[in-house]
Amino acid sequence: MNIQNGQPLVSIIIPVYNGSNYVKEAIESALAQTYCNIEIIVVNDGSSDDGLTEKIALSYGDRIRYIAKEKNGGVSSALNVGIRNMRGEYFSWLSHDDRYKPEKIASQVELLTSSKSDRLVAICDYCCINASSKPLSDIHKFRFENGKTYDWGIPLNAVFERGSLHGCSLMIPKKAFDECGVFDEKMRYCQDTQMWAMIFIKGYSIIAADGKFVEARVHDKQLTQTGKSIFYSDCVLMADKLLPDLLRVSDKKNNYLYVFAKFNAKHNGEKVVAKCIAYAKRKKLFSVFNILNLKILTSYGNIRPFIRQMYYSVVRKVKTQG
Repeated sequence: MNIQNGQPLVSIIIPVYNGSNYVKEAIESALAQTYCNIEIIVVNDGSSDDGLTEKIALSYGDRIRYIAKEKNGGVSSALNVGIRNMRGEYFSWLSHDDRYKPEKIASQVELLTSSKSDRLVAICDYCCINASSKPLSDIHKFRFENGKTYDWGIPLNAVFERGSLHGCSLMIPKKAFDECGVFDEKMRYCQDTQMWAMIFIKGYSIIAADGKFVEARVHDKQLTQTGKSIFYSDCVLMADKLLPDLLRVSDKKNNYLYVFAKFNAKHNGEKVVAKCIAYAKRKKLFSVFNILNLKILTSYGNIRPFIRQMYYSVVRKVKTQG
């Protein structure tokens, strides 16, 4: 265990692909942390920008650890390279186009190290910025009360109710990946949703830090804005992975399988909803009302891409593909 002055080492992992426009800001925000015992691992995921991303990363010398992948494999593969090479006790993801506030790491380490539990994930709130780093209106609602610990079932529900948790707002013990495995490299959109669900199903609780310590950038080059077709195929893969465990931990009082089914219904995932209904029959988890509600939500899911496209173009001022 790498500890300095009683402080555990935290590994900040920055996956980057063709990130010369933003990666410097991400690295600078990591270097500006008030917490001292950190390592910054920049993983170049086979960038094809004539070496611009690599040049920026190498300019920081030994202040960061730089790893170059020969081929682009997606954010999952880049994160996994970082996880396999990290020396820290805790993992903190920083997207190359996002930024940390200086107190991010310190506030979360304090929460994790002062807790009696070693099966705990820390989360903080975040705000959104646009391509020019200007703040966007905060419309999301932070659902975790500051300083309070929530048992694993609550964040598991939140993962699906919110369409995942913002990965850069989390700090996760390295041992959680030792138990659950790393990100699924077949997935390029929902790998984070699946990973957080697996961690919480394993019994990890969550605790919230007091502050908006992440600036999440919204722009029209992000996969989250351009890769909806990938999202649909990833949902099928995610269902194949999670359904057995969701069935195992669900009952009529805590029906995580139903929450997962609603998530897919709202996102036009008819195939996955059908799989959820089939699984639910094994324990009689879905009532007639539940199934009717899923059908209604699936109808909404068919028009949701158009609603989403209008929202992002009008409110967020970014282009999407539905």
